[in-house]
Amino acid sequence: MLLDEDTPERVWGIDFKGNETYSGMAMRNIIALESPSFFRKFRFWNRSGFDFDATELRRDEIRIQRYYQRRGFPHVTVRSEVREGRRDWVRRIDFHIVEGEPTMIRSVRYELDADEEIISLLEEQREFDRAKRRQLLQEGRRYQLIQHSDVEGLFLSTLRNLGFAFAETYVTAQVDTAGHVADVLITLVPGSMTYFGEILVDGHQTVPESIVLRHSDLKTGDQFSSRKLRTAQQQIFGHPLFRFATVNLPPQEPDSLVDINIRVREHALRSVRVQAGVGLEEIVRLSVSWMHRNPLGNAHTFSVSTRASFREQRANLDYHIPYVFNPKSRINISPFGQRLDEPGYILLRGGINNSFIYQISREAAGTVSYEFTRNREIVESSDFRLPDEEQRYNISALTFSGYYNKLEVEQYQGWAFRPYAEFSGLFGTGTLRYNRYSLDVRRYLDLTSSTQLALRNEGGVISRVGDHDLPSNIRMYAGGTSSVRGWQRRQLGPKRAIFDGDGEFSGYVPVGGKAMYHFNLELRQELHMLIRHFGMAVFLDGGAVWERISDINVDDMQFGVGGGFRYQSPIGPIRIDLAYKVNPTDEDLKIFEGEDFGNWFSRWGIHFSIGQAF
Repeated sequence: MLLDEDTPERVWGIDFKGNETYSGMAMRNIIALESPSFFRKFRFWNRSGFDFDATELRRDEIRIQRYYQRRGFPHVTVRSEVREGRRDWVRRIDFHIVEGEPTMIRSVRYELDADEEIISLLEEQREFDRAKRRQLLQEGRRYQLIQHSDVEGLFLSTLRNLGFAFAETYVTAQVDTAGHVADVLITLVPGSMTYFGEILVDGHQTVPESIVLRHSDLKTGDQFSSRKLRTAQQQIFGHPLFRFATVNLPPQEPDSLVDINIRVREHALRSVRVQAGVGLEEIVRLSVSWMHRNPLGNAHTFSVSTRASFREQRANLDYHIPYVFNPKSRINISPFGQRLDEPGYILLRGGINNSFIYQISREAAGTVSYEFTRNREIVESSDFRLPDEEQRYNISALTFSGYYNKLEVEQYQGWAFRPYAEFSGLFGTGTLRYNRYSLDVRRYLDLTSSTQLALRNEGGVISRVGDHDLPSNIRMYAGGTSSVRGWQRRQLGPKRAIFDGDGEFSGYVPVGGKAMYHFNLELRQELHMLIRHFGMAVFLDGGAVWERISDINVDDMQFGVGGGFRYQSPIGPIRIDLAYKVNPTDEDLKIFEGEDFGNWFSRWGIHFSIGQAF
């Protein structure tokens, strides 16, 4: 270790005093000097970085002062104090901030530079009125110069959405520094009403221009709206034939007709995709798919896919129609065959699924599906004297599902809702008659910039079951890497014993039920300050499965607690969780007729997967 006199001066702590309006966290984000975090200080073997620089310290004083001045504190003063630590190389910095009296907005005035007809039109628009109420520079608030651009952008976007493609907006203010008040003037120059003129398409090769225009939903003569341009770009980009799309205004002189340019790049007509993964539930999984885009020159797609693991093997043919009566509507036709090997039974089935999907918005969509399948289920008998039981049945089911989801790619935020309803055996079709309902609700709360609380509630019931017992594949289950951890896949809830050929007890298999509920509560903490891309989580899960709806009782809830690590890889979070069963049953611990067939690990569950638990 270096001697103190040979060790360069290090910033070992930064504190802010007198900052009432903005937190120390906000201040740290605008200064250049840094101090090590609590965890970083334990890395005594590596003291690189965090150098003390007196010149940078003076610049940081100016940065803080300007930060406050642009946010309505014209007379702010900032002074730094450097204190030595117990070691010669340690420097602790205190920034003393005197905010002073802020400048408040005394009045806000709007000036519309347009004729009376346009002024009257704008004042009748709810969107324009909403923009006036949402804009940041309101009477009685603190005047902040930094908000000028936000207000200008809000009104510019509003005017362009209302048909004024060449609108201009300006924000100015008269500031009385002695009286600490400001009078704000918002000037709006909408120009003339505009309409879509010529719509040019560039970059298409195999897809006809008419299909690109149809999917954009832009039509010559319609009133201009920048919102329509954004929607058109999203719709084209979401089409399976295009890998790139932009919709914008080329340079042009202001006029009542606005020319639009659509530029696209197509995917290859044919492609092969191979994916592989590992996990404790499926062990190894592999999928291969081949897609043919635009097979008939009508912008549809056709694909063949197979996937296999130690639990499931499935083959699909998919024909996708991306436009039905508008770009938000699509149909998918998918005949398939499947073999499913679950604890206690093997399912062989084949059939066809037809789905109609409607994308209401970027956050919400709904699906109506009809599925017909022929099923053969082989159930491992609980009585060793009997052969395996086999049942054959057909399912004819109509399902309705939807989602509202503010989550972005790899960003877990806000609320998510996923309702589901299934009606089997309608109008006397199929062998089984039942109704199935479920709801999945999720909430993500950012406690700090690196800490998140994630919550999930999911429940479901199966009702109106006819004069038959439900096959194993139809029943509801809980437990597993994305359910109640501590239990392996489907292992939470009622179970039955199974025996080997000699009549010896060999274990329990789940039987499922007609009602299910589970919740997850997880605290996620990033550990970037220690190891880049790493994080950890602690969680509490709980749930129950009931064989009948009449059996529902909150006292049956079982709980699992645990924690794990996350690594943010390019393909998603790699997750390892270890969970402990708080209140297991004898079946969970493999106790049969008073004899313990389990081991010390029966109370634990290990889960490994790619992706968050929820």
